[in-house]
Amino acid sequence: MIIRNDRMTVRPQSLVGVAVLAVVALGSSTWAQTKGYPGITKVEWPDTLAGRWTKEFLEAYHAKDEGALKRFVNTHYSDTYDDREQMLADWRMQKSAVSEFRIHAVSTNGEYAVTVTAEAVLPGGKVFGWASIEIELSPNPPHDPIIIKFGPGTAPDAKDKAGERRTYDDWKTLQELLERVQQDSGAPGLAVAVMRDGKMIDKAVVGVRRIDRPGRIRMRDRFHLGSVAKPFTATMIGKLVEDGVLRWDTTLGEALPGVPMSSEYQGVTLEQLLQHRGGIPTMPTSGEFAGGYPHKPDQTPAEARAMLVREIFTEAPVKLGQYSYSNAGYTVAGYMAERVTGRSWEELMRTLVFKPLKLRSAGFAWPATKARPKQPYGHSGMPPNFSVQEIGEDVLGDDDYLSPAGSIHCSIEDLARFADFHLQGLHGRSGALKAETVRRLHTPPKDGIYACGWGVRKTETGETRHGHSGTAMTFYAMIETYPDSNLVIVAATNCGPSVAPFLNEMEEAIYRRMTRED
Repeated sequence: MIIRNDRMTVRPQSLVGVAVLAVVALGSSTWAQTKGYPGITKVEWPDTLAGRWTKEFLEAYHAKDEGALKRFVNTHYSDTYDDREQMLADWRMQKSAVSEFRIHAVSTNGEYAVTVTAEAVLPGGKVFGWASIEIELSPNPPHDPIIIKFGPGTAPDAKDKAGERRTYDDWKTLQELLERVQQDSGAPGLAVAVMRDGKMIDKAVVGVRRIDRPGRIRMRDRFHLGSVAKPFTATMIGKLVEDGVLRWDTTLGEALPGVPMSSEYQGVTLEQLLQHRGGIPTMPTSGEFAGGYPHKPDQTPAEARAMLVREIFTEAPVKLGQYSYSNAGYTVAGYMAERVTGRSWEELMRTLVFKPLKLRSAGFAWPATKARPKQPYGHSGMPPNFSVQEIGEDVLGDDDYLSPAGSIHCSIEDLARFADFHLQGLHGRSGALKAETVRRLHTPPKDGIYACGWGVRKTETGETRHGHSGTAMTFYAMIETYPDSNLVIVAATNCGPSVAPFLNEMEEAIYRRMTRED
């Protein structure tokens, strides 16, 4: 589950971890280009500081020796770089999803910046699509990296279309708009819904459940939400706080007596976890997690969560008290709820969120199962080279371990209803949660923009927007609420994050249409 894809992340970004890049401009001064895959050492790397750094990084990334990346970090990062363990965890997580980058071209922009064009390959040999790797080092000693971005790219000989921003302001109907977005993005299927003043005013679906079969997506079909599960988990915990089972300032030491952890974690509060300020690494990187997420078919999701929590507490905190996006942090928060209630996260979600909000389509893990085969299937890769995610297949292998962070599915209508429930709470209307609890969930610290499961930002016109987005590489979903306009816009697709830029443009076009003065 990757759900650092929330458009809020300010750390160095990874292909599996965060906000998706639009088409990357590749024009620059020096090129090394070949036909086919030449490998790392056969590419003519630029003799610059960034060129040498990037070459050695990719050699470590591709090494069969599991310790190569750690040695690279210890050698190439200064002692003052405080995110070394976090970056190492991100790279290891990425390797579980993208095992190889087949390098085709390298371009440089001076001594400290490099862009690599490569084919991203999934474990098992499937080509994910073209990727762009951007590395920029600080021009000042000790020259630590200030930008590391992995994202969708274009073939070296493709026409450079960077900077051509798509806008959809001339749309006539929501259905027509969605069809245009599908054509532009190449997504197998898409869904969108809009609510205003508490009413569903428009909704649309387009496309197929899987690219190799004719079944069309229906309005009540379910989409995997990725990180958009975080607002759901935060909502459940808000109810436990209202009921007096937990407090916002309940500490890990209080909630998890008998669970071994360092003294630094003892005082971390529940609210800090929900705001990504609890110092929890993105994922554990030692013990059974040294090579990624362990595959244990007989292990229940609850057992997987307990295993992750035990391991994560053996590792040093990351930026304790400061914002550092952590999927594992939400697993820890969910585990706290399980321990104090004696009920599983799944049961708590059903009884405290799904049932009272009448989210009848909401459930866990992937939409399509053996018992429910007529649902959207996820698609990995980028158009037109999609691969269908078959029933039982988890591209990242982290679904059970990170379920409170990103393992929920529901229909586009129910996603809109969930968002509207929060919007009404922001307007002071109590329901399944008191309005004051909803407002607490949506209030970030004074020095940040991430609250409890919600990123709070401003539109171009200055209106506040509350939202989240998420992907587990085979689906993508986004949720946005606009309190001043009393507006909700949600969208989802059954393919990975390559579609994100198109959905963002679509959502902004809908917002502009709904808020313009006639």
